[in-house]
Amino acid sequence: MNFKSVKKYFLKKHIEKHLKDPFPKNEISDFKTVGVLVNVEEFENTDLFSGLIEALQILNKDLKLILYREEKRNLPTFEQNKFSSKDFSWNGILNKPAVEEFLDRDYDIFIGYYSKKNPYLDYVTSKAKAQLKVGLQGASKKLFDIIFKIEINQYAIFEQELAKYIRIFKNKKETK
Repeated sequence: MNFKSVKKYFLKKHIEKHLKDPFPKNEISDFKTVGVLVNVEEFENTDLFSGLIEALQILNKDLKLILYREEKRNLPTFEQNKFSSKDFSWNGILNKPAVEEFLDRDYDIFIGYYSKKNPYLDYVTSKAKAQLKVGLQGASKKLFDIIFKIEINQYAIFEQELAKYIRIFKNKKETK
């Protein structure tokens, strides 16, 4: 058994623990804060996520983005909002302050923009504190409240559909 297998075993245990003790979901809020986790191995055009600001009618400061890229080399990265499997210890503990800061925030919406099961992405998703978690087809269904059945390269459709669902939630809240 190598260290990668041990690390993945402990990550799986942490994910199961997070799922047993989920973030308490209150009344549907106004959807003002959005956290986005993107696997840049699958989808590199992360600039498109700035379109969420207009589509969801939120402020620029209320959109937080964190990126995952599997690093093949041990080169230091100067981008604070990126992480890789190398940022986890052998026992599944995250060692990246920028990601911990991202996870310490409460979000109205958390978006997991990845379509392949990945223990590192699943860990961050399971630990994210959000009223509504949105994912894509192919990701683990137990981690998300809503899963869009679209391909990862169909970002425009994703943004359109997400905005439509958020409008529905807002209208439902206003009619109560």
